[in-house]
Amino acid sequence: MLHIDRHSLTSSAASDARLDISIVPGVPGSVNELAAQAQDSHRFLRATWFCRGKPETISTLVARRHDGSIILALPLRFIGPSVFGARALAGSYWPFRTAALGDSFTLGDMTALLDDPVAQAAMGPLLRLGPVYEGDRLAMVLVNAAKSKGWGVLCRATGQSFVQNVDSTESGAIWPSKSRRRKIRRLYARLEELGPVTMRTVRGADWSRRVFCDLAHIEAKSWIGTKTDRSGAKFLNPHMLAHWKQAVVDPILADMLAATILYVGDRPAAFSLDLTTGTLQYGIASSYDEAFSAYSPGQIVNVHAIDDGLARGVRQIDWGAGDSGYKREIGAAPGPAIHDFLIVRNPVLAAALRPKWEGTSLPQRMAVMGGLAASVVAAAAMFS
Repeated sequence: MLHIDRHSLTSSAASDARLDISIVPGVPGSVNELAAQAQDSHRFLRATWFCRGKPETISTLVARRHDGSIILALPLRFIGPSVFGARALAGSYWPFRTAALGDSFTLGDMTALLDDPVAQAAMGPLLRLGPVYEGDRLAMVLVNAAKSKGWGVLCRATGQSFVQNVDSTESGAIWPSKSRRRKIRRLYARLEELGPVTMRTVRGADWSRRVFCDLAHIEAKSWIGTKTDRSGAKFLNPHMLAHWKQAVVDPILADMLAATILYVGDRPAAFSLDLTTGTLQYGIASSYDEAFSAYSPGQIVNVHAIDDGLARGVRQIDWGAGDSGYKREIGAAPGPAIHDFLIVRNPVLAAALRPKWEGTSLPQRMAVMGGLAASVVAAAAMFS
């Protein structure tokens, strides 16, 4: 939790009398008000989405107009040793980490917010925003407001998203193609030689402990479970598993999230985890038991998940970052670039952090810690 003097938990921005700014423990339901008003791409950014990790350590910076209407809610958490006071926007890494804004929120509002002592205390001397898509509204207003105040803005490229339009009424194309469907039928028939094959789509009230166990079982038998430290796993990693379990407590998110699971006999063999919001579907993760790799179970569940999305009105699929070739092969094209930002108030700290953040391929946490250590050395040299 952010520790700030009780008497300064609420204030009015001095440079913009329209705003009431406060810090709220945890993640308030008012976050859902902003998500409900957002464009389709951001409607999943609801309260339980931000409760990854330890929800009790999160506090939310809230800004309202004087008429009481909410225009901003940023759930924030500490990163690194608390002595540094560094913060980050809370929430899941996938598909991106941002927050919905009120329709009337402007660059002037953000500039006023950054002038406010309560907001500065909430954000700390260093704030991480990302990974986030290029053109994200929160990122644009925060970056531009910070630059106008002379703060340091560090940006590192973290990937390239890939998107695919699947609206045949516009393109005239049918997807998946007939040839791909024939291939999937052949793979399915071969898989049936091993035992009865069933497909299950889980969403809404169907989420259960057994479902999460099946998803974790598949990951344990996949390359991420057998050839990595499992830190990138969605269900074997206990922190991420807790995030998904918390997310589906919200019935709206439970309906947006869907797991397509393929079973051979009673053995879970492959899954696709997707998030559907309006006409947009995010591909969050997919995995399969390597014992079935010769039958391409991942392709089977992906096509089934897409068919399910099309039936629910999906017209575009965001496949996320990275492409080893298969995304372009199925018709995806490069979408928005993905960036990770650090907003730094102190110019000495910004200068020390920049090489570590922008010029290396270190993981984000290591880059931040390395830069903070360098800033201590730099500050000590200034006064020696």
